[in-house]
Amino acid sequence: MPEQLIIGFNPMAAANKVAYLGSQIRSRLIWLGVSIVLCIVIWRWQAEVVSGEVIGWLFGIGIAYSLIYLLIGIFNWQRAKSALAAISPGVAATVDRQGIWMQGTGMAWPQIAKVAITPGRFGGSPNLVVRRVDGPAVDISLALLDALPGTIDTAVRAYSGGAQSLDTSKLGN
Repeated sequence: MPEQLIIGFNPMAAANKVAYLGSQIRSRLIWLGVSIVLCIVIWRWQAEVVSGEVIGWLFGIGIAYSLIYLLIGIFNWQRAKSALAAISPGVAATVDRQGIWMQGTGMAWPQIAKVAITPGRFGGSPNLVVRRVDGPAVDISLALLDALPGTIDTAVRAYSGGAQSLDTSKLGN
């Protein structure tokens, strides 16, 4: 068995997410334009039959829905861009016989209360979380790592001498 498991960053997954969310924003902008055109066409077609107030409400609701959907897309795209910018080349985490080193914090096995995978916030990627006995938890998104959860679990079990394992119960599967 090697002396340690070195987990690196995988910027490709984050770059792909930024590209995907960027294409969603373009699509949502197109649908916003389609919504505006449809509202204008319906207003011109039904102006004599339906009162201006009803058409105004329908127009407002349709445009508001499209704008909110667009703003959510922009928010998610900004989050993905900041996650991509936060990736620095190098080592994300190391698991060895002494403990786990993650994000500049070294934790010996006796200091670690739990190693777990938790769901991401707002539908994001799950996070690898190391909870300490006496301090704050350290976490990192699994999408940014180049190691699979099974590999991490095997290393945690082996290097901790069976005292720890990767807890996936919060994922609900």
